[in-house]
Amino acid sequence: MGEAATDKPYEDLDAEEQVEEIMSAEGGAAIIDFWSPTCGPCMAMANDFTAVAGQFDAEEVRFCKVNTATHGFLAAPFRIQSVPTILFVLDGEVVDAVVGRMDAKRLGSRAEWLLNKKRRRSKGLLGRLFG
Repeated sequence: MGEAATDKPYEDLDAEEQVEEIMSAEGGAAIIDFWSPTCGPCMAMANDFTAVAGQFDAEEVRFCKVNTATHGFLAAPFRIQSVPTILFVLDGEVVDAVVGRMDAKRLGSRAEWLLNKKRRRSKGLLGRLFG
């Protein structure tokens, strides 16, 4: 891996163990982009995804990508039919999914929504009801 690979603000998922960690009850907040290098909308969205991922602390919201051309077996359990598909995951539960290209503004707004949902959940019952 080159130097650029370590500078990415997102994780490339290539193993079942990585997905299992995200999908565990303690997995926290994660945004997973299922994409393919032969998909025009996926490639058009790549810079926006990277830019938005760079605005968030990975400890708060993990941004991840799965190349379905090389790691389709990771997409199969989620029944991904089309790319790009973006899953919003909180503690192992898919809380939202968007099929199709998301621009930076929409993706950023949805990431903020997920982060706020995570913060409310961490406050317990009263935080979920009133927070």
